Amino acid sequence: MADYKTPGVYVEEISKSTPSAAQVATAIPIFIGYTERASKSGTDIKNMPTYISSLLEFNEYFGQGYKPATIEVVLNENKNVDSVKFDKQYYLYDSVRMFYANGGGQCCILSVGNYSEKISFEKISSGIKISKKENLPTLILLPDAMLLESKDEAYSLQQEALLLCLKLKDRFTVLDVYQGYKNLDDMVDVIEQFRSGIGINALQFGAAYYPWIQTLYKAEVSYKNVVFTDPKGKKINLEDIVPNPQPVLNFNSAIADFKAVKQFVEAQAGLETKLNQFDKKQANTKAEVAHKIGILKAAGMELYQLRDNTLTNPVVKSELQQKTNSNSVFAALVRGLYALDLAVKGGAINPKSEFSDLNLAATQAEAEVAEIKEEPAQVEAARKVLDTLIQNFKKFMSSLVLDAAEIEDQLDKAVYENVALYKVAVSKIYQEASKLPPSGAIAGIYSQVDDNRGVWKAPANVSLSNTVKPWVEIDNDQQENLNVDPVGGKSINAIRAFPGQGNLVWGGRTLAGNDSEWRYVSVRRFFNMAEKTLKQASGWAVFEPNTEMTWIRIRAMMNNFLINLWKAGAMMGSTPDEAFFVNVGLGTTMTQEDILEGRLIIEVGMAVVRPAEFVIIKFSHKSISGSNE
Repeated sequence: MADYKTPGVYVEEISKSTPSAAQVATAIPIFIGYTERASKSGTDIKNMPTYISSLLEFNEYFGQGYKPATIEVVLNENKNVDSVKFDKQYYLYDSVRMFYANGGGQCCILSVGNYSEKISFEKISSGIKISKKENLPTLILLPDAMLLESKDEAYSLQQEALLLCLKLKDRFTVLDVYQGYKNLDDMVDVIEQFRSGIGINALQFGAAYYPWIQTLYKAEVSYKNVVFTDPKGKKINLEDIVPNPQPVLNFNSAIADFKAVKQFVEAQAGLETKLNQFDKKQANTKAEVAHKIGILKAAGMELYQLRDNTLTNPVVKSELQQKTNSNSVFAALVRGLYALDLAVKGGAINPKSEFSDLNLAATQAEAEVAEIKEEPAQVEAARKVLDTLIQNFKKFMSSLVLDAAEIEDQLDKAVYENVALYKVAVSKIYQEASKLPPSGAIAGIYSQVDDNRGVWKAPANVSLSNTVKPWVEIDNDQQENLNVDPVGGKSINAIRAFPGQGNLVWGGRTLAGNDSEWRYVSVRRFFNMAEKTLKQASGWAVFEPNTEMTWIRIRAMMNNFLINLWKAGAMMGSTPDEAFFVNVGLGTTMTQEDILEGRLIIEVGMAVVRPAEFVIIKFSHKSISGSNE
């Protein structure tokens, strides 16, 4: 109480309420892996955890998914498609897409590198260590770890993530099975390899899902990026083995032309430098205008050289001829340039030998061109006309790339529609590109279930969005061995396709399947949430007097929080006393020595609901008398 010394009226506010506990977020995953770029407002955010709330934000900061530069299609001895290989692959982008497609909200992206880098064990491991400092993430995902060449390295990263969860006790790891696209009866037993590789530590803090899934996402495929090979890796020319090679030959001849057009347009990027390379004493004079006219004329003549002497594909050549004929936008630009050349008497363009197909001599005869005198106002007017011509010329040059791209698409489509083998190859490429570890989609399911039902509801018996099918079909007998591991207890949750229901997550166990306390994902994640919430909410009690008054306040705070969870259906019991307990006090949770040592010990017990994993309906005969048989 204040020590009052001056007469007057004073007001004191008395707090009657107890501290409150606000539930923390439960489904904020941190994706650790590789992105196209990592930049936010011009700042490099590589190895910097960055929070986003939509795929649009991801695209803004981290770019798009990887577009394969080369796709190898391996043909068997009968010249049929056997397999597909990409020059590179990265799973993080599509995993984030699946997260949002399945109900995800806020997440954290930790980019450890870009697409020019090979996936590295060390970099992903470093990312896991960096994530330790973040307080918000509650889930850890490592989709790009599935692309490491060594399965042992992938399992080591998963072990590292599990141990981090054990240490912090506020997050959970969603695990993929290395090579989880392989069948259970494959010569390589991926399930056995996973169970052996994941170890025995911190199993309650992770859940694994099998198999991988086929998503709706396709790769961008162009014939120019596809290479056909035999089983030994020797290149095969598609035109040599198909009955109708003409579409392929047309595309092949156009590839060099596309490159030539692109190189020409890229070379025009230096146009601005050339335009400004003149004697500065001639600035704002007719000589400056004449100089720039000459530069534009030279660029136009280079375009003619490209059209007449470089291009060989008839479709590409015909398109450029149309773009530069006497009725084209290009012709109008040249005529305007020639008229300005006449006005300043620059003599840059010779209509008899340059642009002769545009009949500039006739333009000169028809036009009345007034000579521009060396006066500031007239020169300035000429410069404005020239600036407009320059901008239009740049736009025209840029349009050439778009036109070439359209022609490329047309020729590529012709190959696809007329060459059956290529069509089959593209279908196989689409299928292979759609293969994805399920962890991103599962994290979205976690978020969706948490929002709609609560973290105590098992994230199972929920359908996957943007999913064509599980990569491997599983029946009941096969799932028995996944769900129950009598040796190590390492349960693996199945993703299954059910007729009339879709693709469902059909399992809700942690890797600690033999541990009755921590068998279920929902139980472990509920405890994570409750522990973190009450830990953060109890911060006010640090250095408070370790007395009955403080104990009452902290017990009341925790009771209020747990009662609300019980009312929401998170705990069993018909009364709060049956659902949970909060104990604190001398002789109950503490000794006198504890108090002398500065320890305030609270014990919390919760009867968290458990999922009905096996619904058993028992039937029996009923006799007329009413007794059971």
